[in-house]
Amino acid sequence: MVMTAVLPTQNSSKKNDEAVTTIALLVKKNGISQSLFSRYWRDVHGVLAARIPGFESYLQFHLDEPLQDVEMTVKTATAAIGRSVKFDGIAEVLYEKEQDRAGLATSAVAALIQEDERNVFQTSLLYNLAPGASRTYVDRLAQDGKPDAERPEAASAFLLVGRRPEQAGADTVGAIESTLLPALLDRAGVLKLRSHVLISGDPHWWSPAGVEHAQTPETTFDVAIQIVCQDQSSLAACLTEVFSAVGATLFQSIGNVHVYPIRAAYRMVDAGRPTQLGLRGLDVMQTIDAIGADNQRQDAVLNCIYGISASAS
Repeated sequence: MVMTAVLPTQNSSKKNDEAVTTIALLVKKNGISQSLFSRYWRDVHGVLAARIPGFESYLQFHLDEPLQDVEMTVKTATAAIGRSVKFDGIAEVLYEKEQDRAGLATSAVAALIQEDERNVFQTSLLYNLAPGASRTYVDRLAQDGKPDAERPEAASAFLLVGRRPEQAGADTVGAIESTLLPALLDRAGVLKLRSHVLISGDPHWWSPAGVEHAQTPETTFDVAIQIVCQDQSSLAACLTEVFSAVGATLFQSIGNVHVYPIRAAYRMVDAGRPTQLGLRGLDVMQTIDAIGADNQRQDAVLNCIYGISASAS
């Protein structure tokens, strides 16, 4: 069943909906702290990934501890799959066209990225989604290029939703699109709602040595949903109330739900070029800002050091 009742509003991101998307679900390497994971992924691994050719946009979402109260609302009504995996990050890459994905598949930088993944990731699931599989239903946030999780006036989260073992993926996606997404969109406090149909991509193609890249029942999800609300309490209340309201229909199909608040988000590439952060990392940018060295942001300086100027954002 394909949803027809919910359409993007005039404030949704048309450019993002027309783009081709890759989504990565990431688990940090065993034995490293959350803080070290975030620093390495953003300031070392992410800076390298920002140089992969073909990226139109590259966003990192650093995830917080899951909202257990919301998840329990679901698990009391489903034969949910037990949790043995906690995801620590989600990456979203946009390309202007399908051919631009070649940089992720065959470029020299992509080979270096695969080699580096063993330093920071235990699990790395990359989904090259079909055109149109990522969709923004509403976006009432200011269109200033700032990642949603950097907005002090808003709280955001990712929902990872997967099928029951006996269900077909397409049926589960249909149930999500016909019940859960319209119910979320109907909530007045929802500032942004965006979804990614993960089953349109196969993560097995991405196979870095020493990193788990095969799906298991615990890591198989059909849809990833990004939601932004006014604050953390309204976000939790919205999700709990919506799951309770649509449960009778939705819980026949879903058996695995993870709900992760987004602790921080970083835009590493924008408009086809690395951002200042994507070139230098957060610690360097904070040092520059603390000194007030505006000259360090100049294109001449960046070209001298990196051979490229940063995006305007």
